Amino acid sequence: LATIPRASTISCGSFTIGSPGTITIHRASSSFTHTLTWTYGTTPASGTIADKTASTSVTWTPPLADMAAQMPTYTSGVGTIMCITYSGNTEIGRSWATFTATLPSSVVPSISAVKATEATYGLESQFGAFVQGKSTLKVTVTAAGAYGSTIKSYSVTFDGKTYSGNNCTTGTPSKSGSLTLTAKVTDTRGRTASKSITVSVLPYANPAISALSVFRCTAD
Repeated sequence: LATIPRASTISCGSFTIGSPGTITIHRASSSFTHTLTWTYGTTPASGTIADKTASTSVTWTPPLADMAAQMPTYTSGVGTIMCITYSGNTEIGRSWATFTATLPSSVVPSISAVKATEATYGLESQFGAFVQGKSTLKVTVTAAGAYGSTIKSYSVTFDGKTYSGNNCTTGTPSKSGSLTLTAKVTDTRGRTASKSITVSVLPYANPAISALSVFRCTAD
């Protein structure tokens, strides 16, 4: 019987973006070579994995920057690998396989700065420091998403209480000394990052009456 050329098929498992994985080529003839390409996302991103390789096992590292930018609101998705089969320079046919790609857990938003300033009028100029029971702190957080994500929410924890939003204003500190203020951000992928700073609070207590005497004075 005459030989009927058949396109090779491929199989692959799941990939962690930025880490190597294996693509297996099931070829109908040992003389065949194969070009592998990938596409991912809705834009989409694409590229070449191997060009006319004779190997039946190809190692591929999904590119982090290109693929992560395609998924600003989720952490995994499905892409496609295409295999073009050649006999010499003649194309025999094409086959496709889908793959799941997941962002590594290391891809998280970042916080570059957390700044606390006095929000109660007059205290900064009078004391030059935060004051127990009197100061309120305006907290500004500088943060950024990672590989296409954006910051969705901000929160600040200070003196046992949590406040929402960037540029938020805290309540008055109930304690003095070196107090920890922690900012937390969540990006559009649902991943989080936090950063803590230490703020110095001066002790203060309201004036108090410790004794009171009432007596009648004489006329002179």
